[in-house]
Formats: sequence, C-alpha cells, structure tokens
Amino acid sequence: MKKKTFLPLTLILAFLMQMLLVTGASAQTSEWTFMIYVCGDNDLEEWWPDKNVPELTSVGSTADVHFVALVDLMTLQDGVQLVHIEQGSVTVVEEYPELDLGDPQVCIDFVNTVKSLYPAQKYVLDYWNHGNAWDYVCWDEGDDNWLDNPKLDQIHNAVGYIDIVAFDACDMGQIDVYYEFLGHVGYIVGSEESVPLDGYPYQTLAQDLVDNPTQDALTYATEMVTNYGEYYSGMKGYDWAMLSAVDGSQLPALTTAFTDLTSEMTAALGQHKRKISSALRGAKKMSQTNYYVDLGDYLINLLEQRNLPASLVTATENVQTVLSNAVVAKWNGKKMKACHGLSFYWAKANYWKGTWSIRDIYVEQVAWGTATGWIGFLDAYHGV
Repeated sequence: MKKKTFLPLTLILAFLMQMLLVTGASAQTSEWTFMIYVCGDNDLEEWWPDKNVPELTSVGSTADVHFVALVDLMTLQDGVQLVHIEQGSVTVVEEYPELDLGDPQVCIDFVNTVKSLYPAQKYVLDYWNHGNAWDYVCWDEGDDNWLDNPKLDQIHNAVGYIDIVAFDACDMGQIDVYYEFLGHVGYIVGSEESVPLDGYPYQTLAQDLVDNPTQDALTYATEMVTNYGEYYSGMKGYDWAMLSAVDGSQLPALTTAFTDLTSEMTAALGQHKRKISSALRGAKKMSQTNYYVDLGDYLINLLEQRNLPASLVTATENVQTVLSNAVVAKWNGKKMKACHGLSFYWAKANYWKGTWSIRDIYVEQVAWGTATGWIGFLDAYHGV
C-alpha cells in the first residue's frame, strides 16, 4: 500500500482562497451549502459520475445554494478532488494526493475547508457510501479503513453544528449511531434499511433547495424524505425502501426515556423474559440482519404482552411518546409499514457471547449502549 501524503489544512485553505479568484467562487454567505463526502473508492464508484453528477449538474449551485463534494474514486488513480457543482458542469477546486476517507481528520478538513470557501447560514453534510449501522459507514477500500461511531463523534465535535446530517448509505437510521450527534446536529436523515443503488434523488433534492433557499432545516429534512419516497414509490421492486428524519434536539429526551425503559426491562427479566423475547420475535427487523430492530414496532409488541409490571408499561409508553416527537418525517415502502423511523441494536446470543461475539467491539464503540445501560441489559438477557 502506498504511503499517503496529507497536506496541512492551513496550506490547503491558503491555496483554495487564491483559487476563489480564479474560479469565481463566492465567499459571501449563502443560505445553504450542501456538502457530500463521496467515499467512492470501492464498488459504488460508478454511481457518482454516472448518476449523481448528472442529477446535480442539472440544477447546479446558485448564489444562495452551493453543492460541494470531496470525491474519492478508484479511477482517480491515487487522487482525491474537491469539486464545486454548477449547472451543466463541475469545477475541480483542488486536487489532493490520495486521502483515506476512513480517517476522521480528512472529513474534518473537508468540512472546515468548505465552510471557509462557501460559508452559509445552514449546512447539510451527506455521508455517501456503504453503511452498516453502528459498525461502519464510508468504507475506503483503497485504505481498508472506515468511519465508526467514535470517529463520527470526533468529526462532529470538531466541525461544529451541522443543520442536517444525512446518510446516503444503508442501515444508518439507528439510535446507536445518532447518539453520537448529541448537541451537534439539527436533524438527521437516514434509512433503517438498505438504501438502493440509485441512492438519494439528487436532482429533486437540489431543485427543491434552489427553488426555496430560505427554507429552514426542518422543512428541508422533511422534503428530503418526501422526495425519496416519491422517487422510489414510482419504481417497481423497491417496496423495502424507507427513509426518515429525526430531530436532533429530541436525542436527550429519547436517551433518558430509553434508559428508564432499559432499567425496567432488566428488572423484569426474572419473571417476564418470555414476554420480552416474544415482543422481540414479533418486531420488525431489517432484511440484511435480524438484530437491527425497529424501535417503535418493538414497543408496540411489548405493550401487547399481558400482565407486564405497571412501571414497565409506563416506561414503554414514555419511549413511544418521545420517539413520536423525535421522528419528524418518514416514508415507508409497502414492506416497511411497521417501521417508525429508528432502529436499535439487539444482538443475538451468538453475536453477543458466542462464536461470532462482537460484544467487546460494541462496548468500545457505541456510547449509547453505555449511556443507557443497554449493554448491561444484553449481558443479563444473554447470561453473560
């Protein structure tokens, strides 16, 4: 593997500010800047130039809205490009030596550079690539590296408040992931399920933002979900697709409510484990796994169990209320009607303590599990 060369951010910024004079890019504050972290150094690379770029250039940036991407593709031959997307064309603002997009500092430098070049009232940061919930997102195959929960936390501690964080990647609509954005994000858009290869409908996403640049983050996060639903509901074979938007300001309340629920479930295990397990069997699970569980559907199934302790019922209903407040928009394909907008991780026994145990990785990487006591519940549930 080649040794990677990283340019200091100060040199990058100095050069890019000079490039503004050449490219005509404006450092005036716009309404929105939409940043896309294109980790395409893998089998998804063709979808960026062949589909997403034509969609975005059909609309392009304006004085009020900028579309900017950091693009890492296998075909760039050990190079990475920072591009500004205009109507009908893409301007390469800068080219770098090969970068590892699984390195959180690369994402931090990208966001900070874009904020300097294209300052805005509001920002979208879109993670583009494969995803697998709390396990990883943005796998850079050239460097065999990826972003995990601690790296996402590092990124968002460093770059400041982002109005909308979006995941054009599979399975990322999970509370175990979203907890990492606590205090750093307005809204989070992602799918509990797999995302089709077409990904986000960037033409309509771009057009809606350009047509109404003064819209607030709630409106646009909702519109992102609506556009996604309109795109895939009009195509055959995508009845398993779904997307939701979550209000980041509700994460503290959701954490508190889920912590109380975890405590009540742990206390009830001795007498009511069969009921707790029955609710799990009946709850909606994502297709690629049987351990990413829709939170809302589990709560419904749990409340259907008879003779639960009153305190457990109350805790369950409290989580339902907060979840309903947190999920501000959702679209479900026909096979996903039981989804309520957020999944959570419930490991099977052999993944928690058996042959393929990843308990130690989860404990190390997922702050949500520690903060809510969920790790302790899974230990008790599986007899660790």
